[in-house]
Amino acid sequence: MSATATATATKWTCAGCRLTVSRMDGTQTALPEDWAETEQGLICLLCRRDLAAEEAIASAPSDSPVDVRAELRRAALIEFEVRRNPDHPDGVIARTCRSSAPAVAKARQRLRIPNPPAAANGRKARGR
Repeated sequence: MSATATATATKWTCAGCRLTVSRMDGTQTALPEDWAETEQGLICLLCRRDLAAEEAIASAPSDSPVDVRAELRRAALIEFEVRRNPDHPDGVIARTCRSSAPAVAKARQRLRIPNPPAAANGRKARGR
């Protein structure tokens, strides 16, 4: 069965980690919100993040030092999260990625994804 936004099943299994999601009562349930259909099959959010990181590392020369590979992985995870949730504040994305808000802001610039509205960032408008 092809996974779509309206698809339901009694259980969903990730093709990457084999995590299975179902309801205890065995009734049909919708595809988990953060799962996606990919070339590898249906994958959970954790595996989607891993794939983004693996693709970035694979793009590096094979003789790249560990610190370069780590930076590529970190940048790929941040970019993945910015694309996935562009309306989330930088601080929220940074916590998700165990990174910093400035690193998220740089990723937004690279991707040309605008900052979310000030209200989404938790900032109060200043009166003059």
